[in-house]
Amino acid sequence: MAEVDKSKIPASRIVIDATPVAGSNNLITSGAVAKALDEVAEQVQADAEGNNISSTYAKIADVIFYEEMD
Repeated sequence: MAEVDKSKIPASRIVIDATPVAGSNNLITSGAVAKALDEVAEQVQADAEGNNISSTYAKIADVIFYEEMD
């Protein structure tokens, strides 16, 4: 990807958000995006009380037993 030539943009007009902000028209750094995605990934692995979902709750296959019928 080609780098943007910022030399012709007045410095006062360049605003960079360090974290994602809903509705912002400002630029954002790739590091801020990566950090936000890491935080989301951590959150989706836990329930509202902070319990790790994969080790706290039973899987459907562990609790539903079925017998195949011919």
